[in-house]
Amino acid sequence: MLNAMWMLVGLATAGAVGGFGARFLADDWLRRNLYAGISVRCGVPELCVAVGWLLVGVATSSALQLVSGLAFVWWCVAVSLVDVSVRRLPNTFTVPAYGVVIVGALFAGTLWAALMGSVMLSGIHLVLHLISAGSLGAGDVKLALPLGAITGLGGAQVWLLSAFLAPVITLVVAVLLARRSQVPHGPSMCGAALLAWTIG
Repeated sequence: MLNAMWMLVGLATAGAVGGFGARFLADDWLRRNLYAGISVRCGVPELCVAVGWLLVGVATSSALQLVSGLAFVWWCVAVSLVDVSVRRLPNTFTVPAYGVVIVGALFAGTLWAALMGSVMLSGIHLVLHLISAGSLGAGDVKLALPLGAITGLGGAQVWLLSAFLAPVITLVVAVLLARRSQVPHGPSMCGAALLAWTIG
């Protein structure tokens, strides 16, 4: 029990350091893409990764799940930071992530589940994007590929929960912030996938 507690403390501490790395990556992308005047607020990514890694430590039961979960949280925070900052979901974040998930699923013998999850989630987002491009961007459609694949690997319940929670989170955030402008949907998609993966 004591060892488990210290492991969780270690994960949270390491997560704070990992959050600094996610912030550095997001700031570097912003700078390289001519958003030099915009930077990520210090403390937010560190807290997000620390909390995420703590949840992963509680929810996982194997070393492979732990490592995969930590990497997933870190990537979700990094891509969300850019979306919140400039309302963009870079291809350099989403496309390689999808490739990694698909290759991993191929070696694990779960390729079909990953492909089905990604095709269905991105398909839903593509239809919504075509209906109202102002409400849902092309970046959200691409982000749905890796997120759909990852939640698809968790099974139908995880996939459905993630797909349901994402728009709910975005709506709640919009109401709480009383935003008239569009709230970025990427962080909600990432948060929903993480919650569904943790609960499932």
